[in-house]
Amino acid sequence: MSMTEEKKQGSYFLLSTETKEKIKVAANENHTSQANAIALMVDAYFENREEEYVLFKQTISDLLDEKLGFVKEKMNRIQVASNVIDRDTKIILEFMNHYYLVNKFKNLITTEEYKTKGMEQAEELVQKRIHKQRQKKLDYERKKELKQQAQSESQE
Repeated sequence: MSMTEEKKQGSYFLLSTETKEKIKVAANENHTSQANAIALMVDAYFENREEEYVLFKQTISDLLDEKLGFVKEKMNRIQVASNVIDRDTKIILEFMNHYYLVNKFKNLITTEEYKTKGMEQAEELVQKRIHKQRQKKLDYERKKELKQQAQSESQE
């Protein structure tokens, strides 16, 4: 049903002189009545509102994709590291199972029961490596932050 075929109802609105002039201009430009010009403007408003909503939604989506790209990259790196650790752990378990079987051990003596000198040395070595890696990461992040600050200051 087109606008001319629809049943129209009268309405009374108080409008400023400026708004009335704009309606007259729109009616003259579109070679239609003032009532039809108002209807066209209302239709245009709702069409633009939908377009603005789509544009707003797309903008948010683009921003999220941009920001989440960094998170996805970090998650992929974590997953790769996790896969390597999982693989290495499974290999060690297979070696330990073989060692236990070949030596026909009857019981497992845990580190809670008895900690060998070698175990203590291994723990110390691992702690040192973890500390060293953590320090490297902190140094890298500090350098990165300083570089970003220098760039932002040079842009100002």
